[in-house]
Amino acid sequence: MLAVTRTLVRQPTTHHLSRFFSTNKSTNVASVLLNDFTPDGLNDKVKQALSLRNASRKDLVKFQKKGAVEEFQSFPGDTGSTPVQIASLTVRIEALRSHCGQHKKDKHNRRGLDALVTKRRKLMQYLERKDFASYADVVKRLGLKPLK
Repeated sequence: MLAVTRTLVRQPTTHHLSRFFSTNKSTNVASVLLNDFTPDGLNDKVKQALSLRNASRKDLVKFQKKGAVEEFQSFPGDTGSTPVQIASLTVRIEALRSHCGQHKKDKHNRRGLDALVTKRRKLMQYLERKDFASYADVVKRLGLKPLK
């Protein structure tokens, strides 16, 4: 018979986290971490650790992509409209271009980059056909070259 073991979930110890927060003794640090997370209450060292300068490239691209989506969405939660897709693809393309510039022999990511550029070009052609004013706005705001 197989023995079933239960893993115990340890509660976070708060005594070593208290030095990072400017809270009084009566405040539970775990509740601050889980519920009331505000950057104003953090120590400078923690702010530096959580800064985007220390983020991975994947996290930076995710953050930039989120900003591009928020800038181009026509209503809250809009992630599928053509301008939003073009902006999202542009962020990914820029990240892959910088990667492929550093790693010349990475043919697999080069192929993925070509696929993303093709997808963006097709979306731009569609947007140019359907709504030229929106197309011109996207090209201008993203700093892209107009299609031929």
